[in-house]
Order: sequence, then structure tokens, then C-alpha cells
Amino acid sequence: MEAGSDDIMLEVFTRDAKRCVEDVVFEIVCTCNLKTLIYAEGGVVKLPPAHQGDKLEGVVGKYCGALCLAVRDSHRIYVLVFYILKLGLENLAELIRDRCASIT
Repeated sequence: MEAGSDDIMLEVFTRDAKRCVEDVVFEIVCTCNLKTLIYAEGGVVKLPPAHQGDKLEGVVGKYCGALCLAVRDSHRIYVLVFYILKLGLENLAELIRDRCASIT
């Protein structure tokens, strides 16, 4: 998955992306800072509903003109598009990676 040249996108790999996002990410990040949330399984978008069934790469290209963080496992991916992050994307990714490492 590629974003445009000016886009900032980091990925966190975890065993269970759903639990990582629900139990860790949403505890750390205020959802009011989310511009959008993209959820896909097997490369096919499930959320947002307007893009359900579309290929993930096209939807990410449309929305990731801002700070983006992908949390993924072997089957699912959540792409969080932020308005602003005071913590910084790299710091947030490291924090999530560390906290989600214990999820089984």
C-alpha cells in the first residue's frame, strides 16, 4: 500500500488488529482527532460504507493526504487518518507497537 509522496503513513503489525485498535489505540487517541477510519479485510474495504467493496489501495490514496497509521494483522487492516497528533506519528506508532505486543 502506498500513499502519495507528501503523505505520512506508518504501519504497526500485530497478532490481532481488531483488539489492538479497540483495546489500545482508542484508549490512547481521542476519536475526535480522527478524520476517518478505513477498515479492510483481505484488501477489500468494509468501512467507510461509501467505499465498501472497493480496493484498499484506492481508498487509502484518497484519504491519506494527512497523518495515517495502519494497524494490521494477517487478515485485517485499520487505517486511521488523523487531523493532528500532538504526540507525533512515530511516537504513537511505537507506543501502540509496544502495548499491542502482548495481545494474543
